[in-house]
Amino acid sequence: DRARRHEPPVPSSVIVEDPREVRRAIADIERSATVAGRRRTGRLVIEGLRLHERAVRSGRPPDRAVVADGAVASAEPRTRALLAALAGTGTILLRAPDDDGERLMDGRGGGAMVGLVPLPHPVDPCAVMTSPAAAGRPALVLAGIEDPCNLGALARTALGAGAAVRVVTPPGDPFHPKAVRTSMGAVFKLPIALGADPATVVDDLRGAGVRVVGAVSAGGVPLPRADLDPPVAITLGSEAFGLGEDVVARLDGRVTIPMATEIDSFSVNAAAATLLYEIARRRLD
Repeated sequence: DRARRHEPPVPSSVIVEDPREVRRAIADIERSATVAGRRRTGRLVIEGLRLHERAVRSGRPPDRAVVADGAVASAEPRTRALLAALAGTGTILLRAPDDDGERLMDGRGGGAMVGLVPLPHPVDPCAVMTSPAAAGRPALVLAGIEDPCNLGALARTALGAGAAVRVVTPPGDPFHPKAVRTSMGAVFKLPIALGADPATVVDDLRGAGVRVVGAVSAGGVPLPRADLDPPVAITLGSEAFGLGEDVVARLDGRVTIPMATEIDSFSVNAAAATLLYEIARRRLD
């Protein structure tokens, strides 16, 4: 029909059906689910149509994508457009049986397509925060936050709130597949620094002239009165234990978000959103 004729074609010449190449890509996808595996492959894993669309839009497309039979043969305009866009970026599209696509997706919806994207190059947070592009924008330091879903949500929050850079220290794994999924594409857009340990990160930022403020559930300056003037880095600790004493001792300041008496802390993502948007609000005043 007329609508079908105007849909972007999927170039058959770029659909690879060699079983050996498909198996090799699937092995790399499975390997890249771990930190050690990603060191070997140099790749992170993305799943589903939405993340592939955002990877293309951000200029960070996968170099290989395993696409299930059903998606390759799909007449759905969105899928056809995405396959054509991926082919246009040079992504190698590897056709796999639907069973392989379903296994890789592990029952998650969103389109049976799994890609391998080159890991982003970590940045120097001090260089970012002292650059003109970061003027007035905060850094977000995640000191020992472990849950990958929290890390992904925090990436999305930081990007939405205008943070200049995100710093993640061990044992946090910002490229875990769950973190990548939860980031909803923020992993492609927000610069990331991988810190050796939180205390060193704080020392380095302070040495570069960045004020480092830590979020604490009690005993800090109430948020409305806290000094958050730029350049500033907001530091949040682990979900269970908060910031370590060695980090707290190095801070320029501590901030506490006022809370109802029925609870003793916010979730780490809610705290980050509150603090970052308060900084953004003050920039607009």
